[in-house]
Amino acid sequence: MSDPKAPKLINSDDDQLNATQIIPLSKPLAAGECLVGRFEIESLQGQGRYGFVYRAYDKQLDTFIAIKVLNKSLSQDKQTIADFKKELLLVRQLSHPNIIRVHEYYQDEDVHFLTMDWISGSSLEEAIASKSLTIDQTYQIIEQLLDGLAFAEKAGVTHKDIKPENIMLDESGRLFIADFGLSAFNKESNADRVSGTPYYAPPEYLQTGKINLTTDLYAAGVVIFQLCCHCLPFSGHSIDEILQTKLLDKPKFKAVKEEFNFLKPWLLTLISPHPASRPDNIAQAQNKYISLLAEKDNQPISKQRLIVTVTSMILFFIIAVVLFTSRQTPIKANAVDHYAVAILPLQTQTGVFDQTFANYLNYQLTDIKNLRVIEQARLSQLLAQLGITPPIDDANMELISDLLQIDVLISPQTFIAGSEAKEIQFQLVSVDGYNIQRETLIKEPYNEKDWQEVTRHFVDKFTQRLDIEVNADKTIDIEENPLVDLFPIKALILKGEFEQAQQALKQILAREPSSAQTWLQQGELNLTIGLFMEAEQAYSQAIALSAANSYTAKLASARLNDLAGKVEQAQADYLTLVNAFPYNTELKMMLSEFYFFIEQHKKMEALLQDVVKIDPNHPSAWFMLGRVAFLQGDFEKALNEYFVKALVTAKKLKNRVQEGEALNAFGVVYEQLGETELAFDYYQQSLKIRKQLSNLADAATTMTNLAAMHLAVGQYQQTEQYLTESLAIYQTLDDQEGLSNTYNELGKLAEEQASYQTALENYRHALNIRVELNNLMLQAESMNNIGFTYFMLLDPEHALVYWRQSEQLYQQIQFPIGIIHVRQNLGQMELAKGNWRNAYHLFNNTLTDAEKLNITEESIVSRSYLTKLAFLQGNFYASIEELTATYQAAVKANDVRAMAEFGLWLADWSLQLGDQEQAIKHLANISDIVSTNGNKEHQAKFQFLKSHTKNSVSASLIRNENNLVLDHAHQSIYIRQLMYEAKQALRLGKKDINVYLTPLANVDFSLQQYQYIEYLELLAIQQYFAGAWLDLKGTLRSADILLRKMGDYWRSFQFDRLRAQLAIVNKQDPTKYYKKVTKKLTHLKANLPPEFSGKFIETQDYFELNDSLMELSRHDQ
Repeated sequence: MSDPKAPKLINSDDDQLNATQIIPLSKPLAAGECLVGRFEIESLQGQGRYGFVYRAYDKQLDTFIAIKVLNKSLSQDKQTIADFKKELLLVRQLSHPNIIRVHEYYQDEDVHFLTMDWISGSSLEEAIASKSLTIDQTYQIIEQLLDGLAFAEKAGVTHKDIKPENIMLDESGRLFIADFGLSAFNKESNADRVSGTPYYAPPEYLQTGKINLTTDLYAAGVVIFQLCCHCLPFSGHSIDEILQTKLLDKPKFKAVKEEFNFLKPWLLTLISPHPASRPDNIAQAQNKYISLLAEKDNQPISKQRLIVTVTSMILFFIIAVVLFTSRQTPIKANAVDHYAVAILPLQTQTGVFDQTFANYLNYQLTDIKNLRVIEQARLSQLLAQLGITPPIDDANMELISDLLQIDVLISPQTFIAGSEAKEIQFQLVSVDGYNIQRETLIKEPYNEKDWQEVTRHFVDKFTQRLDIEVNADKTIDIEENPLVDLFPIKALILKGEFEQAQQALKQILAREPSSAQTWLQQGELNLTIGLFMEAEQAYSQAIALSAANSYTAKLASARLNDLAGKVEQAQADYLTLVNAFPYNTELKMMLSEFYFFIEQHKKMEALLQDVVKIDPNHPSAWFMLGRVAFLQGDFEKALNEYFVKALVTAKKLKNRVQEGEALNAFGVVYEQLGETELAFDYYQQSLKIRKQLSNLADAATTMTNLAAMHLAVGQYQQTEQYLTESLAIYQTLDDQEGLSNTYNELGKLAEEQASYQTALENYRHALNIRVELNNLMLQAESMNNIGFTYFMLLDPEHALVYWRQSEQLYQQIQFPIGIIHVRQNLGQMELAKGNWRNAYHLFNNTLTDAEKLNITEESIVSRSYLTKLAFLQGNFYASIEELTATYQAAVKANDVRAMAEFGLWLADWSLQLGDQEQAIKHLANISDIVSTNGNKEHQAKFQFLKSHTKNSVSASLIRNENNLVLDHAHQSIYIRQLMYEAKQALRLGKKDINVYLTPLANVDFSLQQYQYIEYLELLAIQQYFAGAWLDLKGTLRSADILLRKMGDYWRSFQFDRLRAQLAIVNKQDPTKYYKKVTKKLTHLKANLPPEFSGKFIETQDYFELNDSLMELSRHDQ
């Protein structure tokens, strides 16, 4: 019977073995197909094991990319897709010149695909087959291959299918490794299949299906062998035969060029059948290759020099042996300028004392400048997350060292020595490659009543062992005798057990009211729970009771100045601490949070970069880096460089809280990028984790985000449900920022439903809280929202005040997206006021800014209003085509709000141009959306346009004068209803339309200038029929002024018709006006399909003059 853990060995012919097993493929996509409304297929480039590869055009980024469409047999397995998404998180970290960058995973109906960089060139397989590579090109290819794999190895990513077919060369000779992460589809955890191609897999992998640090190195060795010899090192017609040759036969290295012979010994180690005989890792193999190339370039060594060299080596060996036998092996440091250490708890029967002992020792070591000492709370949390309990075995020691990136683990232990006496032993544990080194530094009698003394003795010995000096020129002093009772209190604060922490502090202060350290801890507790005045008092006490150059005084001073708004003094205090303890990452994180609150994003990013450089698995630094990149508008960087690493780090540390936070951040970025489905997916993943952890505050945050997503697709009931639940949680927790965010979203919900008074109330609630919080970012958002609500409530003065304040705050904190939002709103106001040139510049500039930031929604908003301006100026064909494409993109993205808005625009424009049939189609397309998901504004406009298609009008809408003061949209409908009825009366031959003009004369048109120019047109017609020539002259003058402000307006030809009539009355030549009419109509008709011009002219010819509009439109220029 075969071993059930061994992979199945499948007999196959050479061709099948040389290629990875092909999974049955799905039907290929056709050229021109568009995925998720963004990626347009250009051509099929090839197919592989996992599916088809296409060259495609990314319409959003205006560039070509590669798309790998996965076979349906893979994509239909939900668990496989879930595993792949996890693998993709690791792969997206791989930003390296020799690795093809993977962007994102998408799903378009039943099509699952990856997007990645497009590389124009050929595969290494083709290059080897052509036998055209020069010696130097071969050396460069080997160097680049090793460099890319070493980078991936450092990031913890194994390819598992390295072969020439998966390696690309561009036209300049640059190498790219493809298909990282796709091995997740092999499900090798089931041990029933071997991933990759057998010829390139190491024998132990073919036997067990398990990878190690040399799996990719072995495959690279086979590829390099092919480069040098133009053949494979092993043969066989089945996996069994290949395995036998790999284990038993020595490869015959017959280089195609003798210049490659010097690589033979090194290369044969790479493909050794025994993992232990290979280099430890790819980086080691890479270094050896570089040294071999360097040696090859050196001159040959003479006989005399060889004798001297050998003699020197013998002497060196003798000296080294003497030194080795007389000195301890030095402990290696990962960094060149400091050591990183962590202290395991003392193993006694009392858990609290064990942590106190470790905290006290930690405190003593913190005073040493050249040490990075891991906080005990962080170590305890990590052990709990990983489920590690003492005694800790070698594997877990190695894991802890790797995750904390430390050089030494200090493990103190107590022993019974004799009947009652105790001894304590301090063991140093370090990891060197695959080896765990344990060294007992001291072992001596232990007195429980004077346990602090033994820690001081250890510190002396430890600094001697590491050969580092205790700070001689300290600028900040740490108190020699810390109050040990404070250590467990700090742990209580970190766990959120604030009441217990307060009771313990109260007892200590009653006993020792002059303890500066206790007052500092009291200040930290008050600050954490939001008691700012009490925190200031506690920090003041700490300063008064401590020495000026002490750690306690300096931190208390930083906090006090921070609370008082003394930014420069606070920054100086924080920097003094950071400079005094340059490897204390927690102090750096403290300063970065300070920079966050004062909106110094560049400084914050630089500081956090320093944190991850010395502490790459810091639990929160990557997330904060993503946050600061997001605030600066660099969404791609936030996502692909920072939040990805935050999520990977959280998974490594098994930190579910941080995992939920990172997933929520993914949702935020994708929402901003307009990737609705991806945003929903990540928010749902985050909410699931946060609910599992009973993390109410964080769950409420994600629910608020999900509410915004449901709002975007018009699902108002789900939106309200999430927001109501979030509001209740925040009220229970007294979370003011959370409350402000929920009120803000409730404001948006009301705004979307055109309930602007309700929206204003909620936005004001949010702003009041945010002013108290002194959060400039949130204040700016609220002010912008309030400004827009005032605009819709026909109060431009208040709107402008709030928008200007919002813009100034966004500029102060350098938040480009916020500035775009405000300026788009200002553009809408300029459009409403008839300042079309100003509106154009605002929308055009915001479009440029949005495209630079690669933000979809903002780009669509600006582009759609530019399209509207183009329509108003008579560029009908281009604007309708552009808006139709925008509408289709909204349909593809299922953005019902945009579908309703743009569908109504298209219907409206069609009616204005006389195409009722098209208008009916547009209204039919959005009928269900408007009725079920549309707001009151959309529904009112829909009914208005629908009545036009039936040539009927609702008298109730006309008579309802409340619409005049309700809001901008309803006022517009009220005006348009009256004007439509007036035009219908004129079309029927009536000469008196005062019944419609009289109520219009009472309208405030200040935010309805587009309607006002049409009102002037109707007024001028009435004055013409009444023979009121002076009044007509005045009206035409008013129209001239407004048209100059607008720049150009497609209906201006009607005023020229009336000017011609006035010229005739005044016995002047009307020819120049008729020519202007003809020229304008010719231009407008050129922007319409030829078969449509008749309907257009007929629609515009709604009143009778002694001219013929149809004839005027036919005149040649």
